Amino acid sequence: MLSAALFICTLILTVVLFRRRKGPSPPGPRGWPIIGNILDIPTKDPWKVLQKWSEDNGSDVVLLRLPGIRILFLNTHRSVQDLLVKRSKIYSDRPKSTMLELMEITWVFALMPYGTTWREHRRIFMREFNIETVRPHALQSARRLLPRLLNSPINYARQIRLSSADAILSATYGISPKSEEDHFVCLAESMSSALTDGHPYLVDMFPILKHIPAWFPGAKFKRQALEWRSLSYDVQNEAYEHVKSKMEGGTAVPCVATNLISSLQSNSLDCSESTTRNILAEAYLGGAGVTVGPLCSFMLTMGLFPEIQAKAHTALIDVVGLDRLPDFSDFGKIPYIDAVINEVLRWNPLAPLGVFHSVTQDDYYGGYFIPKGTIVCGNAWALMHDASIYGPSPHNFNPERFLLPDGTRNMAIPDADGAFGFGGRKCPGRAIGRDVIWISIATILCTYEIGEPIGEDGKCLDPAKIQYTNSLNSRPPYFDCTFTVRPGAEALIPTEIKEVA
Repeated sequence: MLSAALFICTLILTVVLFRRRKGPSPPGPRGWPIIGNILDIPTKDPWKVLQKWSEDNGSDVVLLRLPGIRILFLNTHRSVQDLLVKRSKIYSDRPKSTMLELMEITWVFALMPYGTTWREHRRIFMREFNIETVRPHALQSARRLLPRLLNSPINYARQIRLSSADAILSATYGISPKSEEDHFVCLAESMSSALTDGHPYLVDMFPILKHIPAWFPGAKFKRQALEWRSLSYDVQNEAYEHVKSKMEGGTAVPCVATNLISSLQSNSLDCSESTTRNILAEAYLGGAGVTVGPLCSFMLTMGLFPEIQAKAHTALIDVVGLDRLPDFSDFGKIPYIDAVINEVLRWNPLAPLGVFHSVTQDDYYGGYFIPKGTIVCGNAWALMHDASIYGPSPHNFNPERFLLPDGTRNMAIPDADGAFGFGGRKCPGRAIGRDVIWISIATILCTYEIGEPIGEDGKCLDPAKIQYTNSLNSRPPYFDCTFTVRPGAEALIPTEIKEVA
């Protein structure tokens, strides 16, 4: 017994000394024995707290330790470029999650390990979901939004969610939902909420807990996983089978799914049916999520800053005129609209902490040791509020930071693409997301004036006190606003909601 205890002590000491010889750990809260920094995890605006910790420590990076988990937060442009971009070959993996395995949602290729399977999914996704395929659906969904806003001028958020789902569902499966209660819309929203609630599951820290039965006290996560597993299956299969049924009846609307299924049936597709289902469901699940938050932020900022809204409308009309709605022939020709979109993405990014990466081998950075398996997170909020990159007063909403005095694009200021991730795991649908956001914003500005945002208490929102949600997919607070048809724009608003041609 004594020799066994001596052996264990020696082994522990050897591991500790070996790790010490490899180098010091990055700075971070000191934490407690066993539980580490669990009590230090910020519950409000974690991206802002993490940025301040970096500043207080004079370090680009900050480390949090949880039982069995190390999370390294990169809070500067330099650290993100050095690790997630320049060393992307070893910083592009995803952390293993026992909870996701229990949910059986490992088919989502955004969460897959870095490797051959992920590359195949990404390659086919980017080939099939191109701008030529998606833009007609995005255009029609933006125009279908106009009469909905006219008939429901206050509860804008419901219509934005429906319009975003409309764009991606019609492009992916040829489905044009008529209301936000549509079955396929609700499926995607429920699954997206399950993935982005940001809840730290104990089973990810102690994987052995996955073996306890669902009825056991404290095993709520097990019951939740079973519920979400069923939801995951439905997201992956229901819309797919719906399209197959429509194709058999000769009533399917041409879309990405019909193209892929036809290629499968003719044995001309370079992937399996399983991979096809995964790719379509990925678009279905993530497409609307990429656009809803920015579009809600756009509504908020235009209401808060009417002078900016007026400039955006003027810039739009100078190119489009007063007698037609914008289309993609106008894309890239209105720098002020592009600047508004960049500022919306920068001011409060939809994913402030992005999707976590994982390092696949031991590494060093700034003299600090980063062990293999460390979770690495690019703090998008901190990067896009860096005055050295985006100019003075980064907390203010100012689209003109992206423009030169003559109104053309200031190429010295980078696009706010940090909102879509970093390095090799940057969102493959970011160009599509920008297209949907652009056509929606241009179409709304052309026809409606957005009124002042009113909070739940019935008072006008104060820009200095606005609190976005603390979830991984951050959204603005609840607010109402009115939509007033611009003079002369009545004739541009469709009198009925048309289907995709």
